Amino acid sequence: MSLPPEFWKEDLEDDATEKASRPQLHPAVRIYAFLRSGILSLGAVVGVACIAAFAVSLLFGVRPLVVVSGSMEPTIPVGSVVFSAQVSAGELKEGSIATVERPRNLGLVTHRVVKSVEPASGVYELTLKGDANAQEDPESYTVQTAGKYVWHIVGLGYLASFLQSQDGMIFALAAGLLVLALFVLDPVRSKGGQKARDGATHGKHS
Repeated sequence: MSLPPEFWKEDLEDDATEKASRPQLHPAVRIYAFLRSGILSLGAVVGVACIAAFAVSLLFGVRPLVVVSGSMEPTIPVGSVVFSAQVSAGELKEGSIATVERPRNLGLVTHRVVKSVEPASGVYELTLKGDANAQEDPESYTVQTAGKYVWHIVGLGYLASFLQSQDGMIFALAAGLLVLALFVLDPVRSKGGQKARDGATHGKHS
């Protein structure tokens, strides 16, 4: 069964009309549109990753910690961010990596458990040692709970430290404004809107 010639003619006319109605972009605008799409996609990925990290922290009590010393290298390099979940100290076995408070409020330390003793019910004395250290930590840590290593991301600590600085906050603000501006300034939509306005203007004069 063959279709009448009018069918093909109408179909070709529709295709030509559709192509003519599409906004024709300057090459420079096309490059901008390509870069805009890439930056917005990257911003979306970063945003989703931040939301996911925040949600995991709330749901599972995972705590991030920036590694500033090389005591756990090569297992955990300097500049990494360690994520640990708060657990009962009894869950930590020899070989586990734990994050605990140093004595006399000297901050946190993330080292490997080499010995765990329970002198009282629910209270544990942990002996820790950094993988890169020749000796154990000078004092044991008496704890009921501690951070149990979950995973780490190499290099993320440098970014986190930078974003906490004044220059980093300015950079983050500028990046946010850039993404917002790129989201608003859509060259295809602007071109299409201008063409629609031009068509409306011509229609009034005809």
